[in-house]
Amino acid sequence: MAPEYAQWGYLTDKADVYSFGVVTLEIVAGKSNMKYRPNENFVCLVDWALVLQQKGELLELVDPRLGSDVSEEEAIRMIKVALLCINAAPALRPTMSAVVSVLEVRTAVHELVTDPSTYGDGLRLTALTNQFDHNSSQNQSQTQSLIPSSSDAPWIGSSATTTSSDLYKINPSTSSC
Repeated sequence: MAPEYAQWGYLTDKADVYSFGVVTLEIVAGKSNMKYRPNENFVCLVDWALVLQQKGELLELVDPRLGSDVSEEEAIRMIKVALLCINAAPALRPTMSAVVSVLEVRTAVHELVTDPSTYGDGLRLTALTNQFDHNSSQNQSQTQSLIPSSSDAPWIGSSATTTSSDLYKINPSTSSC
């Protein structure tokens, strides 16, 4: 699940790209993202993949059951594409058309931005911050439109609370179905 959706409930146009990246890693590694923990230092397959990327040991991700039948070049391409797709910042994830272009070997993987630190931490979160600010202001304006503009307007809400004695009991003999 894309981080922006998991943390804030925001679906972006790049959420599916993130999911594609996770599924791609699962296929190459032959492991489930949420069930795989190589040791206590890693939370999931994605976490492990990011560490292996930093170490320059991406081939360790490849499922050993594939044996010598796997092309290292193709495996590295798939892993690099997956890592691009799982970038925490939606704005830094590639489009699916760019992903397809790389997988069809029409575009080199290194032509796409692979190191999010190139942009600095501030820019990485700009897209999420902008989305959050936009949604907050939109929610606030919707709430404001529900509140009367004049303080002299009559109160139409309720300050009463409901207790269990206020509720009706269900009568099983009268069914509306």
